Amino acid sequence: MDAFENAFALLLDGRGGARSLTVEETRSWRASDGMLWVHLPPDLPDLPRVLEAVFRLPPRVREPLLADTGRVRIEVLNEDELVLLLLHPDLAPTDAASARQLRAWMTADRCVTVAPSGQHAIVAVREQLAHGRGPRGTDLFGAFATTALSAAALRITELDDTLSGLETRFEERREDSVDVPQELRRLRRSLVEQRRFVSLVRDAILRVSLLTVEWVRAQELELRQMAERASSVLKEMDAVVERARILHEDVKARLDARSQRILYMLTIISGVFLPLSFITGLLGVNLGGIPGAQWRGSFLLLVLVLIALAAAEWRALRRRELV
Repeated sequence: MDAFENAFALLLDGRGGARSLTVEETRSWRASDGMLWVHLPPDLPDLPRVLEAVFRLPPRVREPLLADTGRVRIEVLNEDELVLLLLHPDLAPTDAASARQLRAWMTADRCVTVAPSGQHAIVAVREQLAHGRGPRGTDLFGAFATTALSAAALRITELDDTLSGLETRFEERREDSVDVPQELRRLRRSLVEQRRFVSLVRDAILRVSLLTVEWVRAQELELRQMAERASSVLKEMDAVVERARILHEDVKARLDARSQRILYMLTIISGVFLPLSFITGLLGVNLGGIPGAQWRGSFLLLVLVLIALAAAEWRALRRRELV
């Protein structure tokens, strides 16, 4: 659909492939032609009017497609129409929340998605259709879920490799290990984000599998298998999260021990110099009668006394194994 930037319409051929349609061809589409998939980006100018005037979607469909959500939202309309809203991982924290959502309206012969065109699920399914290995019809939802889980599994592998590198640097006390706390903080944030996403995908699969919609029940076995795979991915992610937590505790313990050593040494130094400071402060008052004021060797004698006192204090601390 050249009239709309980053938007497209595909007519599935039922054999894993698809062909592109123009805006005029989508208007003349009939259910007998095959499964129609229309994708629109959320930043499309005047998106509500496009949904109404171009694709002739009724208000009960337009409202959910334009709504925002922070979790899974599934609605069934007219017993055979399914609306799904799912939050995508926050790969770019500066993006608006609405740009991170995958919204879809599906029937037995039509699907309209509203999501950024660069989202992995959209790109992957489109590429599968281009190579003749894509969904054949109503399994389009399953294709979205499968690609999302595959991307999450690959992301887990990347995060696991990153975590292994941080663990190695921390254990070997490398020079660049000072950056481990900051990198670990970013890693844990990514893990939480990805785990929440996989949890939402599993929730969406389970909730869809429980619907009484006829074309959904025909995919009950595939949906159950996808839910089991999502649970497996969650278990793998929980293991990585636990490792990251243990590493965080080890890093925190090392930093705390270092801070305690520094404070301890400062306390020892302060204890050694406290008597010396008291003596020098006492002799520095601007009053008459200070001992040795008239003798030239008094300053040298005072220095020697202070050195001897400091050495005695240090020896006493060593004997008590305080330093």
